[in-house]
Amino acid sequence: MKLLATPPALLLLAALACPLSAQKVGQPDGPPDDPGRPGGYNGPGDTVDPSTGGTGGTGGDPGPVTGTDPSTPIPGSTTPASPYAEGANPFARPNIPGLGATDAEPPPITPASRPRVESPNSWKLWWHYNRWDHLAAVPTLSESGAGGFYMGRGETAEVSPLLRASQAQIRDVVQPALIRAIRRGGRPELQIYAIQALAKLRDVMPDPKLGGFADVVRIPLSSGNQEVAEKAVLALGIRGEDRYASWLTAILKDEPLGRDLVGRQRIGVRLRAFAAYGLGLLGERTHSPEVRALIYDSLKTALWVDRVEVQSAALTALGMTPMPLDNEFVGESELFTGRTRVDQILEMLSFFGDADQSYVARSQAPTAIARLLQGAPESLRARAGYTFLASVGRSSKELREVQNACVIALGNIGRSGGDPLDEQILKHLSEVAYRSSAHRSTRFLSMVSVAEAAARRGTGDEPYPSLQRIRKLLLTNLSRSRGETQAWTALGLGVLEETAPQRGEVAAPASGRMLRQLFTRTRSGEVAGAIAIALGMMRDQESQELLRTRMRETGEEFVRGYTALALGMIGNPAAIEDLSQVLTESTQKPFVVENVAIALALLGDQGIGQRLFEILEDSSRPTIQASVASAMGWIKDPRPLTELCKRLLDPRKGEMGRAWTAVAIGRICDQDRWPWLARMSTDAQYDVWLPTLIEPQLQNGLLDLP
Repeated sequence: MKLLATPPALLLLAALACPLSAQKVGQPDGPPDDPGRPGGYNGPGDTVDPSTGGTGGTGGDPGPVTGTDPSTPIPGSTTPASPYAEGANPFARPNIPGLGATDAEPPPITPASRPRVESPNSWKLWWHYNRWDHLAAVPTLSESGAGGFYMGRGETAEVSPLLRASQAQIRDVVQPALIRAIRRGGRPELQIYAIQALAKLRDVMPDPKLGGFADVVRIPLSSGNQEVAEKAVLALGIRGEDRYASWLTAILKDEPLGRDLVGRQRIGVRLRAFAAYGLGLLGERTHSPEVRALIYDSLKTALWVDRVEVQSAALTALGMTPMPLDNEFVGESELFTGRTRVDQILEMLSFFGDADQSYVARSQAPTAIARLLQGAPESLRARAGYTFLASVGRSSKELREVQNACVIALGNIGRSGGDPLDEQILKHLSEVAYRSSAHRSTRFLSMVSVAEAAARRGTGDEPYPSLQRIRKLLLTNLSRSRGETQAWTALGLGVLEETAPQRGEVAAPASGRMLRQLFTRTRSGEVAGAIAIALGMMRDQESQELLRTRMRETGEEFVRGYTALALGMIGNPAAIEDLSQVLTESTQKPFVVENVAIALALLGDQGIGQRLFEILEDSSRPTIQASVASAMGWIKDPRPLTELCKRLLDPRKGEMGRAWTAVAIGRICDQDRWPWLARMSTDAQYDVWLPTLIEPQLQNGLLDLP
């Protein structure tokens, strides 16, 4: 497809291809208690088809009866606009008739919990879901060797090579313990965390006496407890083996095999949504063309005829399952006819442009499309880019959730360079960020997205022509702004400078200097935390003493945690001693424990692993057990594994304590450098009411898992 020469022409073409409406919330999804509608979530139970009765809900009791046959397309109509009024908290659970009180005490804060913030526009929420992408960019000591880490004055780090769990340990100690814990049962958290830990033990020979993963997973799959069943469905995807593609597609399509697997006469919305998420995880890992084609066909079908929760999950999964480009399927042309990457992206763009689809589902499309554009024809990037540009800004009638999704996507597909599309993206995001009346969350996300785009290599002779211009924009607004705007601007500056090593440069001295000055002066914990993270992203060596002092002296838990993490991101092993001391002093503060543990892991230190196990053994408080278990998972010291497995099976330790022990075991033995959750949380639409993805109060969504 030949690109039009004039950007406005493409803009007009995109606008015509994707008609906008004031509400974009057509396609009702059944009666008012359906999960897909604003204010219509019916709690953690699932839904079933009324024509067959069936089981759903929890404990095997019949679930609420809603909906129609999922294979029947649902006609469009008009539903209310976004339930989030200007200034309202979009993360508060709506008042739902018949559900009972909604002001009940929320679950305790654990390392899996999203930060409880005063403002829904807080940068902390963005960092909570996107941190993995930026932590993955940190060059750890484990990568550079035990002694090859440059510290700034020619010194080298004296850190031993990192220990990892051996296959023998996993096969002979860990796998049997997890299987026994699952077979014994217990409270939902224990079953969920144990089956997910077991799912991570890939390529381990099964024990003939205890059975393999396929045998064991059937126990939680058919559980009468809704949460256990849906997380077991997800575990099939975490396992990532091709043979589970048929299981997941059968559950997604509500077929007889799927009903048999989950022990229900009809498979409800939440279970099918988790099957879609599982297919995405499996599609990301598979090397089988046949499996990839099967996953694509199943998700594509669900995209157009299913409920909002399932549609949204299908879009996320499609974004994780890239189909081959034209030059990638030599010998498989018949299999991939109509299933190429071009077909995939065009299908998703068509869905995004359909005004009759729910804005909730449509808001999941831009990020998924942006993930698929890498390597795709430039004409597709232009089509998607101008479509998203037309959906953001003063003239757009899209709801905030859709605009925010487009801003995130533009940050992912934009580049620094002379290309007309890239110039439009940078100009538009700059205006939305600092010269518009857009919703605060849209403006704040634009501050990060414009930095991401400007720091990405362009295609011209000068690869980064926009870098200095966007740096100046951020520095100017950093000095002029206050509060949330200043915090987000600092974060944007950190994102911009983070990729300096990839450009063969160091972060601009002016950026580090201004951030250090503001960090010294600010009394706001919100701003101080954001600046600390920005300094960490920049690897700013000159800020280490400032960060150490603030970490030791502050009484604010979040500031202490963020300054500790920044020290780990900067990468100087000299901080290990201070971080270890803070960890010892902060065992009653879960947020500090987790972030100090991440920092120590980034610095390649495992010496604290045994001490963490001792703290875990001595504590009886679930929140402390949770934070310490999560910290052990970050450190990945395999030496306490035998004792952890004994603890997992010890009934005297309490079921919640044992549940978090399963989390630690799974994280220590995970063969992936970063957990699967990291790949799904990056660029997630965390401000959309989508309970299977994020459920801030009940904490039973996909991204609420530890």
